[in-house]
Amino acid sequence: MEKRKKVIAIFKELDFAFDISRFDDRLIAQKLVCLLELKGIDLGYSCSLYVRGPYSPDLTVDLYAFTSEFENLETGSRLNTREKEAAEELGRIFGLRPVPLEVGATYGYYTLRQNSDPLEASRQVKRLKPFYSEAQIALGISKAKEFLYKPTPEDLEELKKETGIWQRASLKTLEH
Repeated sequence: MEKRKKVIAIFKELDFAFDISRFDDRLIAQKLVCLLELKGIDLGYSCSLYVRGPYSPDLTVDLYAFTSEFENLETGSRLNTREKEAAEELGRIFGLRPVPLEVGATYGYYTLRQNSDPLEASRQVKRLKPFYSEAQIALGISKAKEFLYKPTPEDLEELKKETGIWQRASLKTLEH
């Protein structure tokens, strides 16, 4: 089955009403695919870094060559459990908002494909995207970390230590 059918199934899962004439929709389509690829979901579209972040020229070719299939969500492809869960998680974390998707995909590309440490990846995102505010960049990076990285047991233990004092304080408040 053609790779585009799987991407259309992802769009369908996300209830993404793609419109080829809208720049934001083309950007969203690119970033959804690139973020899923970065997460290890093989959709068959390799992404490289361009001005607006990770981008797949092959996906652009297919979006234009098979516009009606994408716009009408025509696919016979079904997502497996892992793909469905990843799509749902992506939708829950990012929604279909172009700025966080663009920033998040760019950050993920720097950390996972360019092996940049988190600080350097953040610097690169800010350098590449000076037209976005600090808050927009922070939000996109935060969402990328939530989507692309699962905390280790050590991370969770550290978080428990950091938040434990607040949890105990709120319990005391409830008792009084």
